[in-house]
Amino acid sequence: MIAGCVKQISIHSESTSNSGIKYPNLDDKKFCRGQGYILSKGEIEGRLNFTFTSSRDTAYLQFKDLIGRKTLFLILGDENIDAWDMLHNRRYDRASILISLPFFEMIQPHDMRTFLWGEIPKVFSDPENIKSQSEQTSGGIQFRSNQTEHGPLVEHVTFNMEAEKQIIKLVMMNREYDVQYPHLIRKIPETIPPVKVNS
Repeated sequence: MIAGCVKQISIHSESTSNSGIKYPNLDDKKFCRGQGYILSKGEIEGRLNFTFTSSRDTAYLQFKDLIGRKTLFLILGDENIDAWDMLHNRRYDRASILISLPFFEMIQPHDMRTFLWGEIPKVFSDPENIKSQSEQTSGGIQFRSNQTEHGPLVEHVTFNMEAEKQIIKLVMMNREYDVQYPHLIRKIPETIPPVKVNS
């Protein structure tokens, strides 16, 4: 059997919930915050820890390297991404950020925000959408969830980018609902020079 070029986006849970247990409705929550890390394997290898705070329409993420230096600051809207490379003092827009964070070719900003909340984005819940999405990407996305006091929540997302020979894993360590990290809620300074993308 010869496999075609369509890659599957898989979703599976490591634990099943007891249908008799009633969990809090996350739709009633207005804010979410937490910590996690991003692990990159392949041509570029390394680990960055991150802290995030999110409302339903905007998420703010602060990344730090293993020695505690602030390296990257992200703002995720519905369709737009703004990024500040804090080590080199450069600003990225949606087009230029794909150079340093290519997994955003595979997932939209609002879907990434949904993951931060612990939920599987709707685009990956519909079998037809999964097929359509997988045909647009060279690789696959895998979500893994665990049972929590809030029900099953996504704790691990793997982006397998075959064209870039890169695997990126996003792992959540903890989440809290209806609370924020106020120090993360800010705009990127206008004085930060933007990165120019060669056309």
